[in-house]
Amino acid sequence: MPKQGLKIRGLRKRWMISSVGPIILILIMVAVLAAVSVVSNYYNSARTALIAKAKAGADYFNTYSTDSYSEYYRSATLYTATFEDSDKIELQFLNSTGRIVVSSRGMSAGSAPETTEVAHALESGEIATYSGRDPVTNEQIIAVSSPLTFNGAVVGIMRYVTATRQLDRQMLIMVLIIAVVLIGIILLIIISNMIFISNVVEPVAEESDAAKRISDGSYGVQIPNKYSDEMGELVDNINDMSMKISQGEKMQTEFISS
Repeated sequence: MPKQGLKIRGLRKRWMISSVGPIILILIMVAVLAAVSVVSNYYNSARTALIAKAKAGADYFNTYSTDSYSEYYRSATLYTATFEDSDKIELQFLNSTGRIVVSSRGMSAGSAPETTEVAHALESGEIATYSGRDPVTNEQIIAVSSPLTFNGAVVGIMRYVTATRQLDRQMLIMVLIIAVVLIGIILLIIISNMIFISNVVEPVAEESDAAKRISDGSYGVQIPNKYSDEMGELVDNINDMSMKISQGEKMQTEFISS
């Protein structure tokens, strides 16, 4: 029995490694890809929404004449005062040198954001984005800078900035949900395979042990048949083989005695 127990453990180990192991590995890879996809989609959605807001705001602001700095400052101040999403997004107006003129959160006038999208928007005249750590506040942010033009020249920048703290929390929750689902599936696979091993591998080990006892000379040994499937056919064949060997051995003994 100790040797049989070792066989069962060996069969269980080989089954778990060769059959369950690859499935678990594939599930982990799928979960990692799903988590990466969720994170990417969340950031892309937030960035796309911010770009749309910046484009709409710049189009609206560009409908007014900004032929002088004083007029630009006045328009920027009025627009910032009526900005509705100031609780979630910071709106900044920058001048043509990239320095803050007006901010919805009271950023110091004259200070300059140090993110790369500002210079790109000023140089290219196109909307530019930035995702990463803000060098000034050290926060993780998404920033979109939309150039404001007059007579084909960039006169300023409308810049939208949002911290990603809330977004990161939402992504963390989604990743945790994916991890919990993955762990649940892995546990279900392991439990179901352990049950399978108990129902199939252990009976096979028992039949193998009985066949070995027959080969060692225990002719006529009969194994109780508790199965009605292929396992039952195997037990019947072993029992039939054991009985025939026992009868042959008996006939041989009687022949020698006579």
